[in-house]
Amino acid sequence: MSAEAHEPADIGARDRLFRVAIELFNRRGYAATTVREIVEAAGVTKPVLYYYFGSKEGIYLALLEDAREAFEDRIQGVLSRPESARERILSLARELFQLFRDNIEYVRLILGAYHGPPQGAPEFDFDAFHHTYQNALEHLIREGIENEELRPGNVLAMATALHGATGACVEAALDHPEQHVDVAELDQVLEVIFEGISSKKPTGKEHRR
Repeated sequence: MSAEAHEPADIGARDRLFRVAIELFNRRGYAATTVREIVEAAGVTKPVLYYYFGSKEGIYLALLEDAREAFEDRIQGVLSRPESARERILSLARELFQLFRDNIEYVRLILGAYHGPPQGAPEFDFDAFHHTYQNALEHLIREGIENEELRPGNVLAMATALHGATGACVEAALDHPEQHVDVAELDQVLEVIFEGISSKKPTGKEHRR
């Protein structure tokens, strides 16, 4: 018999388990959340959760892996575009900012797990998010310098400034929704940085504007 023959008939169960688990992990913490609470809230039985994820640890890691894959796929998609380095840096920040805004609960889970007490949660390489984005920015900045789009300078410092600006906008969207931070505001913040690292400085009338 194929593995598919044993799959539960409720095809929406996996998605419901994901939604419920991330809400409970954020609200109660990993240690305090039980398999029973997850399955009851999702309207399924324990065997259904075990079928898809194997355990509470399994669904927790699956949530984080899902977030990591979406994050890396978005970055690779931008890097492969036939755009200038500067355009791709802006596109990368916009794409990730929108990804975070559309998946705030994932962001809360990741930040809570990274900065908070472990609560017995299984280990996960959270630093991969930071390094993947930082490396992508450094790659694009080097390309921009080689193409004379950006002035020569400290690549790490430039990447850190761009990375930090995106992070600050994400944090504002996460912690201060009343500010209504959006992609347009992110663009304005990034333009301030580009004024400093662009290879062409404004002069005369442009500078006084």
